[in-house]
Amino acid sequence: MSIYEEKKQKTKQLIQTTFMNLLAEKSFDSITIGDITKKAEINRGTFYLHYLDKFDLLDQMEEQLFSELGTHIDKLQSHYLSAPTFEREQEQLAIALFSFIEIHAPLLKAFLSDHGRAGFHIRFKNAFSEKVRLNLEQHRSFYETLTVPKDYFISFITSAFLGLVEQWIQNELDKTPDEMTACYIEIITFIQGK
Repeated sequence: MSIYEEKKQKTKQLIQTTFMNLLAEKSFDSITIGDITKKAEINRGTFYLHYLDKFDLLDQMEEQLFSELGTHIDKLQSHYLSAPTFEREQEQLAIALFSFIEIHAPLLKAFLSDHGRAGFHIRFKNAFSEKVRLNLEQHRSFYETLTVPKDYFISFITSAFLGLVEQWIQNELDKTPDEMTACYIEIITFIQGK
């Protein structure tokens, strides 16, 4: 990476970190470019070299988060062939996702809070649902006994999982990813009546 690219990345990271710190203090709607540049100690021109406005900044941050989540799931799926059962694969996926959430907790906490931009929860659910759908389509035999439409099934499992994630974030990550996976598996087992 060139010195220019490295400096560009550092500046973008500074802007994003500053923005996240501001989101912890006040709502997205009330944050101005002036707030960001003042707190980051950069000029407005520097901000506009990287982003069109605060909406573009947030869009890019969300897109990066969703992209990293997708890449993370794709890498995990590539290792599924060595997993002995579909259930074991789901346990591995849950551990990986809870680990991903743990790493990105500050960002998710800000985006899911009242200070975040409206609709993040829906955009996050849609990105997550698409990855779950792609994952399940690789296991067509799983759908053989399913009597409800796939879209309802996917909506249910993604909403339930994301609800668990939101509670974990609200609880300040009071459990490890392994403990959250055990909790998730126990809930699923309870629902199934086993």
